[in-house]
Amino acid sequence: MAVKLHLFSIMMSEMLGNQYFLARNYADAAENLQYALENDPLNKSVRKKLVICYSQTGEIQKALNVFYNLIEEDIDCIINTDVVSDDCPCPDLVKHYGKIFPYEENSIDLKLMLGMLWLYCEVPTSLKFFKSVLEEYPNDERLKSISSMIENRISLINNLNKHS
Repeated sequence: MAVKLHLFSIMMSEMLGNQYFLARNYADAAENLQYALENDPLNKSVRKKLVICYSQTGEIQKALNVFYNLIEEDIDCIINTDVVSDDCPCPDLVKHYGKIFPYEENSIDLKLMLGMLWLYCEVPTSLKFFKSVLEEYPNDERLKSISSMIENRISLINNLNKHS
């Protein structure tokens, strides 16, 4: 009985997190999705949403940690996001943030956030943002790895397009 109740609690947290996510209430979504993730750490759908939630609640390093682990495991999980059927807010978010204003050019958090968000909808633009941050932190192994994973995926996509 206790196991069933625990599983029900996890399922309800994910469902509630999804509802908050759809309503763009990222703080409450993150809280519920985090609980679901603690009990199902391999859940890619939850991790995809947490990247967005954390990026919108100012928790950029948390978002980057989840993002890095997810793309290291399965970069296509994010790249192949269907922004319509997945009700992904990323196109609206990147449109909202628009181009970086001159006074924000030094904002590493903004560049990291945009790099993560763009991977959901436009891979080359994502790479540009990560490369920009990497220029400022050339010894950051995680940023090197992220950029490399994205570059490799772009190369693979380009090669597949040439041969089809």
